[in-house]
Amino acid sequence: MKLSKRAKKRIIWAAVLMALLGLRVGWMLYDRSRPVTPNKTASKRIQRDYLVRLPRFYISGFEEAKRLVGKPIWVKKGFQLTYYPVGRTGKPAAGGGAGRLLALEELVVKEVVEQPAPGRSGDRQVLAVFEKEGVAMGTVIGTFDGKRQLYQMVLDQFFYAEDPRELYSHWSENTWRLIRDHELASDMTFAQVALSIGDGRLVAQEAGNVQVYEFRRKPGGADGRFRVRFKGGRVAESKVLE
Repeated sequence: MKLSKRAKKRIIWAAVLMALLGLRVGWMLYDRSRPVTPNKTASKRIQRDYLVRLPRFYISGFEEAKRLVGKPIWVKKGFQLTYYPVGRTGKPAAGGGAGRLLALEELVVKEVVEQPAPGRSGDRQVLAVFEKEGVAMGTVIGTFDGKRQLYQMVLDQFFYAEDPRELYSHWSENTWRLIRDHELASDMTFAQVALSIGDGRLVAQEAGNVQVYEFRRKPGGADGRFRVRFKGGRVAESKVLE
């Protein structure tokens, strides 16, 4: 059977298309069989502090706070909480002066008591009683709003439920020494600075993941104004203002 010229052209074009399709499929199979080299991306140093899971107290009122009796708690933010001598009912005892708790102090709770709060009638304070140099001391760990009939506890804000030296075991001994001496060094983290000189307030944010905080303590622990620039969550610069 003799093919027409038109039929011959169709056969030739079909053969060309099949050849091109075969080349395409072959290239795809070859390309997929080659080992894949992942693109290199800039890796960011992740702070191990962010990976630390801080245990919570799960205490929302006075009765629940009594579970603390006999247990240790550790001060999270230095220079923030006042303590003072107390009597058996939690009322301020005669004689003796007040002080401020320092970060990392370990307090073994001997008793949890309530006392009337200064100001509005019906309001109360919840105190954790502990011993300091043989004297019973109390510090406020919560308040009771008599009008709203509501407790507001501050344990998670101001205390650790577990030893911070174990929670932050990745910190160097030099870092712990700086914290004990209330000093700062370049590259310290937010958590380390808070333990060293207390909590600060954010006063400015700048480009490049920069935050500026102001503190009410200077290195060494003395009163004053101190400003720190954090870049990427670490101390980049610091300056005493007064």
